[in-house]
Amino acid sequence: MRCLGIFIALGLMLSGCGSPGANGGGSNTPSARQLTGMGGELTTDTVGNVVEADFSQKPVGDADLAVIARHATLQKVWLTRTGVTDSGLIHLQSMPRLQELGLAHTSITDAGLKHLAAIKTLRKVYIYPTKVTDGAVDQLKAAVPGLVVVY
Repeated sequence: MRCLGIFIALGLMLSGCGSPGANGGGSNTPSARQLTGMGGELTTDTVGNVVEADFSQKPVGDADLAVIARHATLQKVWLTRTGVTDSGLIHLQSMPRLQELGLAHTSITDAGLKHLAAIKTLRKVYIYPTKVTDGAVDQLKAAVPGLVVVY
């Protein structure tokens, strides 16, 4: 009976027992609670993975993007009317599944689009109205084939 208790305890430790890092991401993976604590409205897929986060009109800035980017299952991130800038966008390069990104009404410029060029999974980016130029948008589209940029 004592061995059974030890096996159960070991199993709980190995499975993570529902802790924030239990999804294989370790302690560097933010939990859904962290994202909602930042004001995010989350959408999950059928198995409970967070696939969309809307931070529109929330007090989100560049440092917050480093936390958001560690959420590996995110496919859509909405940052409309937030405080993100060009320098914060570099954090998004590590997002393995990011497909749609909303940056409308932010202060991003051509320099920020250069960071987005490294995200080859991007399919649609919303950047209206911002200070980006046609030339920078063309360079981004060339770097990410099939990308639709709405600006």
